[in-house]
Amino acid sequence: MKWVENGESTATFLCSKEKTNIFLIGDSIRKGYCATVKEQLAGVAETFYVTDNCRSSQYIIFNLKKWAGLFDDPSLVNVVCFNCGHWDTAHWSGHEFPLTGEGEYEKNLQIIVDLLKKFFPNAKPVFLTTSPINPKGFTGNNPRDNVTIDAYNARAKEVMARNGICVYDLNAHMRDWGSEYYADYCHLTAEGFAMLGRYVAEKLKEQL
Repeated sequence: MKWVENGESTATFLCSKEKTNIFLIGDSIRKGYCATVKEQLAGVAETFYVTDNCRSSQYIIFNLKKWAGLFDDPSLVNVVCFNCGHWDTAHWSGHEFPLTGEGEYEKNLQIIVDLLKKFFPNAKPVFLTTSPINPKGFTGNNPRDNVTIDAYNARAKEVMARNGICVYDLNAHMRDWGSEYYADYCHLTAEGFAMLGRYVAEKLKEQL
């Protein structure tokens, strides 16, 4: 990735004029499944994603303009599939408050939706809910729990419904997965990420 002096990125993503162009935005869960999605959609869509961990709702807001600048022509992007929630719901270093309060999370998602429309004017946004925590109940260094994740997902669905945005419910899809598919408290094994990537790819085919 190359950067010019003012900090804006130079184009590194060349959109196709024959295929659907899909941009994946998300945290480490997205990083785990994006290669599988790209592989599954090869031949019918061009799938793009940054190597960066897109972290929290705030981080996405901060970086959307920069990421849009990676494309030779952002107006050719057809679908932007995004998720955030694990960082937002986490109690960093065990603090009593999560990184992002519920109301702030809802506000941030609306800002993201508005900015997507601005920076990717012809793209259809698609939102993925936050995946569940390992059923064994591990919490990690930055604990979060499924009760909180469910509450934030409910807020997210309200925002997307108000804006007419398609939601694919990763949480519901994964809720019955056993701990054997988890590498730790929230990240998946290679097999788990491959399974999730195939699911996301199948859902995104509905957007082609």
